[in-house]
Amino acid sequence: MDRTYPSRKYTRLKDKSLYSKTGNATHIIIGTHDKVPYFRDAESANAFCRILIEAAKQGGNPVYAYCIMPDHVHFLSAPSPERDLITLVKQIKGRFVSDCRKKGRTVRLQRGFYDHILRREEDVREAARYIIANPVRAGISRKMGEYPFAGSLEFNL
Repeated sequence: MDRTYPSRKYTRLKDKSLYSKTGNATHIIIGTHDKVPYFRDAESANAFCRILIEAAKQGGNPVYAYCIMPDHVHFLSAPSPERDLITLVKQIKGRFVSDCRKKGRTVRLQRGFYDHILRREEDVREAARYIIANPVRAGISRKMGEYPFAGSLEFNL
């Protein structure tokens, strides 16, 4: 039986060096499989925050902003001399899924992730504010700064 599968759209840039070029601030979005709101649970959201922050610090990657929404995660980071962003995302996703398994929970994240490398004219601080204000725009929080699963390790916003 010959099975033909549709080809998957490749979401990464062809020039992989952009993901390791120090200073390339990149907005990354990791979705849950089928938009299941795993992160509505505070324990899961806290675990993802912890893993994201630990992995970024271990690799020397700055975290300009992060926001854990019910069915997806935003974070703004940049490559470091020690770790490119593709490796960082793989480590975060792998550690999170493994952590959930150890606790007897099944979590599925989307296979890939979306990214937007900030252009020269885009301000990193403004992009960070945009990410942290996501819960306000979604109606989850009334004002920026009160949502417990959003913040910055680099800026006081």
